[in-house]
Amino acid sequence: MHTPKQSYQNVVQTIQENYSDLNKTNQKIADFILYNLEKATFLSLMEISKEIGVSDASLVRFAKKMGFVGFQELRENLVEYIRHIIYPTSKKRLMKENGCSLVTTVVNKDIEYIKRTMDNLSYEEFETSIQTIADARKIFCMGWGYSSFLAEFMSFGLNFLSFESVPIIRERRPLIQQVFNLKDGDVLVVFDLLLYSAEVQEAVEYIRKKSKKITIITLTNDSTAKIVGCADYSFYFDLSGHEFQLISLTAPFCFINLIFEQIVSIRGEKTGQALKEFQRIVQVSPTHYSQFNPK
Repeated sequence: MHTPKQSYQNVVQTIQENYSDLNKTNQKIADFILYNLEKATFLSLMEISKEIGVSDASLVRFAKKMGFVGFQELRENLVEYIRHIIYPTSKKRLMKENGCSLVTTVVNKDIEYIKRTMDNLSYEEFETSIQTIADARKIFCMGWGYSSFLAEFMSFGLNFLSFESVPIIRERRPLIQQVFNLKDGDVLVVFDLLLYSAEVQEAVEYIRKKSKKITIITLTNDSTAKIVGCADYSFYFDLSGHEFQLISLTAPFCFINLIFEQIVSIRGEKTGQALKEFQRIVQVSPTHYSQFNPK
């Protein structure tokens, strides 16, 4: 039954929740919308149908199946979704909030995101997943777009703590090609925030089908994201209602630091040796760390 004025928060979720019940044509349309939000919003009906390879009528039928009067109403809701979730409100509104300065407001917002993220955390699941990371043969950290910064940072920190970690980000090779060599006993940590990538989904689904003995850990800001269905452990960053010009990565980086500290607490001897070795290098290096070793 059609519900007028469907809220923008439900557009993407509605498609995701109904995805498994769709036929191949509708899944093709759903994939295009979910992974090309801006194209789906701004291209004409004819351009979209040509790019996907379906008829205009198929697009209209898909929209109706999702509960909209037609494709135009679905498009209008996507505009609202992008305006509120992808490109949020202006800085002027931020500055006016509660009469606070922009600096105070931004700091308070980031603290709010961290608190909400921690409130959603299952500590038992968190500790189990970190134990799995600590016991892994190799840890692969994947991210696309914004999320690539998180993947690189986590991989860098794990290597610094003497764990073997490999960042998987969009470079010359597609993501799926970079996960070909994952083996049983490896862990794949996947960051996927906003503008979700079909490449990430493809790579995660490939690994899930390849082996149940490769642990997949997902970290997203959408608990209904498709990759969550492939995960052994999933964690959720509550960034809802954000008003920054760009998505804030404060809560995700805080969560990664929490992972590092938990790893140090359960692998103290291994990580301690790595840190001592780094301190030794700092003290004896005449060039790269000369600022720590004044003449």
